[in-house]
Amino acid sequence: MNVHIRNQPNFFAGMLFAVLGTGFSYGATRYDVGTAAQMGPGFFPLVLGGLLALLGVAIVLHSLIPQDEEVIERTPFKPLVLILGAVTLFALLLMPLGLILASVVLILASAFASHEFAWRYALITMLVLIVLCYIVFIYGLGLPIPVWPRGF
Repeated sequence: MNVHIRNQPNFFAGMLFAVLGTGFSYGATRYDVGTAAQMGPGFFPLVLGGLLALLGVAIVLHSLIPQDEEVIERTPFKPLVLILGAVTLFALLLMPLGLILASVVLILASAFASHEFAWRYALITMLVLIVLCYIVFIYGLGLPIPVWPRGF
């Protein structure tokens, strides 16, 4: 029997759903499941895991039906590394540099990950996001995050 995967993204997503759903269902059996009338703590995770596994199987089967073929493209590592690096830099620089300067580093480093990078839009985005972050996290929530470096 020759099985041909017609839609690779759906096939692998369905497999992931099926495996995770089965795992959650299996983990839920360690708790008292109970009945539909008197549900135990394992009932809801068991049902959700089962539904996720069934959805995964349905997606896998649908990916095998003849249709336009879709292949998973090569992973673009440059944007992935730039964005993960920018978030890591933000976490490392937040306390010593403060919210404003750490956000500048985060936003500009992340902007370089886009193939549509333009300084004008990066700077506008940076200003808007910094103002919003200040309003939400410093003014609104009152988080004890330094806004500027200590001697600034």
